[in-house]
Amino acid sequence: MRQILIVQSRPEDEVADAELEAMVRFGALDATRIRRVRLDRERPAMDLGGVDAVLVGGGPANFSDEHGRAPVHAATVAWLTDLAARVIRDDIPYLGACLGLGALVHALGGRMVRGIAESVAPVELSLVGHDWLTDGLPRAFTAFGGHKEGIAEAPEGATTLAVSAACVHMVRVGQHVVGTQFHPELDADGLEQRIRAYRDHGYFSPAEVDDLVAAGYAAHVEQPQVILARFAERYGIAR
Repeated sequence: MRQILIVQSRPEDEVADAELEAMVRFGALDATRIRRVRLDRERPAMDLGGVDAVLVGGGPANFSDEHGRAPVHAATVAWLTDLAARVIRDDIPYLGACLGLGALVHALGGRMVRGIAESVAPVELSLVGHDWLTDGLPRAFTAFGGHKEGIAEAPEGATTLAVSAACVHMVRVGQHVVGTQFHPELDADGLEQRIRAYRDHGYFSPAEVDDLVAAGYAAHVEQPQVILARFAERYGIAR
């Protein structure tokens, strides 16, 4: 049976499990075909020959932290960069969110920049390119973000599809490789879980927790999940 490779690096079991469940739910993924890799626990050698698509979630590592990075984060960054180089080379269907975007940027020779950041909160996006993943969507829509690093411009070899006021939020490489700064699997419940789990991780002030949670529930976020579902349907990984 051909596989759906889902790569995660969140060490918190409940958050990682919720991320996986949301990917399956919003993508309508065929759960029987999923191979789950948690980079906080293992970094296996991968044969992508039997993989129909790769999905990468976010995590605590940062590509811009080149000095003083924790060993587990250094290993995660190296593994993801190698994975991204391989999917770019072979144009394997790939949807990488947040950390997954950083992997693409670095595999292309670009650099994520520390300080191009957005809180764990709703963010307003604008479509700037035409693509089958976004065709027919509103030219402006809301997504959920949360990152300490980003890019102001896509690296050479990548086409920008969506941006916020702060940074590039969606790129395509080749025909089948996509990276997003936003989290296409995230809804308001998932956002609240991450806000509370990461309240002391430097994404925002702990004093903002209640306001950020309320903003998440007040936001109308649907288009990112449409993008995830379209990706899954296009590449035959939906049930």
